[in-house]
Amino acid sequence: MSVFRVRVRKSCSFGHGKWTRKFQYTISKNRNLFLKVYKAQISHEYLSGRLQWLMFLRLIFTTVLLGSSILVQFKDRDSLISPPFLVLYGLIATVYILTVVYIIVFKQLGPSLRFAYVQVGLDTLFVTFLIYVTGSIASVFSFLYLVVIIYASILLYKKGSLFIATLCSIQYGVMIDLEYYGILKPFNTVAGLSIQGYEEPHVLYKVIMTMVACYLVAFLSSSLAQQTLRTEKELKAKQKDLEQLEAINASIVYSMDSGLLTLNSANIVTTFNRAAEMITGFSREEVLGKPLSNIFPDVVQFAASSGGGQKKAYRYDVEFKRKDGTVGYLGFSMSSLKEPDGKPIGNLLIFQDLTAFKNMEEHVKRVEKLAAIGEMAAGIAHEIKNPLASMSGSIQLLNKEVNITPVAGKLMGIVLREADRLSTLANDFLLFARPGSGKMESVELSSAISDTLELFRKNGVFQNRIPVVQDFTTDVWTEMDPKHTRQILWNLLLNAAQAIDGTGTIHVSLRTVEDMVQVTVRDDGCGMSEETISRIFDPFFTTKAHGTGLGLSIVHRLLESYNGRLDVQSQQGQGSTFNLYLKRIAPPDL
Repeated sequence: MSVFRVRVRKSCSFGHGKWTRKFQYTISKNRNLFLKVYKAQISHEYLSGRLQWLMFLRLIFTTVLLGSSILVQFKDRDSLISPPFLVLYGLIATVYILTVVYIIVFKQLGPSLRFAYVQVGLDTLFVTFLIYVTGSIASVFSFLYLVVIIYASILLYKKGSLFIATLCSIQYGVMIDLEYYGILKPFNTVAGLSIQGYEEPHVLYKVIMTMVACYLVAFLSSSLAQQTLRTEKELKAKQKDLEQLEAINASIVYSMDSGLLTLNSANIVTTFNRAAEMITGFSREEVLGKPLSNIFPDVVQFAASSGGGQKKAYRYDVEFKRKDGTVGYLGFSMSSLKEPDGKPIGNLLIFQDLTAFKNMEEHVKRVEKLAAIGEMAAGIAHEIKNPLASMSGSIQLLNKEVNITPVAGKLMGIVLREADRLSTLANDFLLFARPGSGKMESVELSSAISDTLELFRKNGVFQNRIPVVQDFTTDVWTEMDPKHTRQILWNLLLNAAQAIDGTGTIHVSLRTVEDMVQVTVRDDGCGMSEETISRIFDPFFTTKAHGTGLGLSIVHRLLESYNGRLDVQSQQGQGSTFNLYLKRIAPPDL
């Protein structure tokens, strides 16, 4: 296995195409080697575990079986140190000593087939000697040959089990023959009956049946052992495939850009991926095992109304609140999870954060609306400015007449003042309708905002009443007309100051967001309702006693000319936040 890994790693050091060809070549060249190494590794692990179990069970068997034999077979003997007892003691001690030797060899050399053959072969000798000392042909321990053959088939497979069966048959046959013909003196008899007391056909029958039993057990047990091994290998292969499939599935779920969660039949969350954590702000530990209503109450109501057994996936958009309290928009689809037999077991919920999309959608609608109004307003503003200019000029000429009374002069002054106000309003309206690109320059925003804030702090209306807190990232540049920059910032600051009744604070921050610049103006004033938010960019809409309602409209139109964007979040009684987005540029070479 290590050889295969090394060759694959070496092949990975090339380019993508070369890597593929080298990888395929390496696989083809080393396939047989890899299979041999893999099988050897499996056999090594398999043999190691079985040998350890064999050594452990041998000790248990020796202690229990031989100990019980001392109590049962020799209960009528008066002395515990008679020759039969001493032989059994010797057998038990020999098994313990051999087990210790096996353990030492196993730790030094590791598992091997030769080591397994040695252990099983010595076990046959141990069984043969046990049968000899416990009555030979009349011994009750003849079945131990079959036990040895069975675990030999597990360790050594068919070839090894047949070899051990042959070894057992030879040992048993030789022992019986030697005793029957008087060459080997019987160690013990049952009720005074020796092997010579049996007829020759009976002895031959016992030997043949024992041999046949050994071979039959060897054949059957080895077949079962090999079948079990094949099944175990197939099971491990399928388990490995399943683990790989689960790993791939988990990787796919984790890597998805869309949020994914699964629910059981009780609407308890059972799966929650990384994207779902990012969208909602909740971690997996906070969600798993909890009701879905803890995260998306509206989703639960929808699921309850549509039912868990729907045939099609439903798509729905809903407003939701993140963990940090911010409100966003969620688009989700819910479908039923079913077992292979069609029984529903829960629901699958896939969702995306549509907040940015919704904001962009509102922005586009606002732009289209203002563009239509602007086209109409431009013509009207021009038509108003021309008569106003004529009226102002005429009034100024009349005002120079000698015979103008004080009352008439006062009235003419009022007319001139209001004409100027109307002219200013018309100019603002023209700026809203057709802002123009202005004189494009590179603007360092932190300096531009600081200059505007300095002027704002010195304004007579808001001086010493509303503190301004600033948090800027320096060396942030954009490209626009500096006059438009000041006008946009001034209108936003003016709007924030007018929203504060009494004491309050304005927070101004500057930071970068990918390739955009974000300027945030936040106040802790009276805030706005949803209806007000939907109309604040409409021309002439205002909630103030004195105001034209063009300030934010002009800001919006100016930003449009620079491909910028203005977003607003507000709640009544909790203040408002205006986020201004402009294109970021690299610092110019000074």
